[in-house]
Amino acid sequence: MTSASHSVSDPAPLRIALLGTGSLGTLMAWHWQHEQLWVIRRDYSRPLILQQDQRDTLTLPRWDGSDLDWLVLTTKAADALPALQTLAPRLAAVKRILLLQNGMGQQDQVGDWLEQTGLPCGLWAGTSTEGAFTDDEGIVHYAGQGQTWAGPWMSESTGKADTDSDVRLPPGVQSDPDIRSRLRAKLAINACINPLTAIYRCRNGELLTNPQYHAHFQRLAAEVQQLTRELGWQLPFDVAQQAAQIAAATARNQSSTLQDILRHRPTELAYITEYLLKEAAAHGLSAPVSEDVRRLTPGGT
Repeated sequence: MTSASHSVSDPAPLRIALLGTGSLGTLMAWHWQHEQLWVIRRDYSRPLILQQDQRDTLTLPRWDGSDLDWLVLTTKAADALPALQTLAPRLAAVKRILLLQNGMGQQDQVGDWLEQTGLPCGLWAGTSTEGAFTDDEGIVHYAGQGQTWAGPWMSESTGKADTDSDVRLPPGVQSDPDIRSRLRAKLAINACINPLTAIYRCRNGELLTNPQYHAHFQRLAAEVQQLTRELGWQLPFDVAQQAAQIAAATARNQSSTLQDILRHRPTELAYITEYLLKEAAAHGLSAPVSEDVRRLTPGGT
């Protein structure tokens, strides 16, 4: 996979640091390799390896604390705030932070923390439909081309957002001024698929083909659909229908939650199912199917 290098007439390369070099982070590094790119990671001796039509290797320098246009986090949602707190002494050099992650809740955590500390970084949130997975040898496989969106995050507690209209996004990232709605749409689908694949240890498509799994999937999707309506989320689709379509289109895939379970890693369900349950509770709404799913999910309560 290649991308065009900068010509004389092109603007100066963006200065980007990537925190999180798992599947999505590695894929973004390839898309952005012709920008001025650094990484923040534990093991700098290990190159990033991406397998598509051929196997490519990319070695990136450690961020030295120099000025950045973007600090992009592709870590797990739960790691976002702790990682930024560790980097706090260096964040004055960062113009904007982009949280390119699954789930919701961490955006407000980071936004509130930035407000409390007085750090000047603009906060953006993003989501991607790019497909990638990491095999047991640590090689990232590019599984399907998708789209990546980002927009300024408006804190619900302060109402503040990055209002600069002259913003250059990293290559391939499209602007969405209503990124919250896009994240809600993705969360609604993930809340239908991800926890059930973890409970049943199944691929996405089995939620449609196995009668027991499918019955559970239908109950959960109906509840998520009702919750999003009662919460006033303006989604551009019927949740139950869209979740079924995505499960069918990704039938052979393992959800990110199932991959975490199989690799004995913490899941992001606290920022998917748990987030939805917190929103429901805050509005006095009942969600018994989702509550049961939380209890049954490995690591749930």
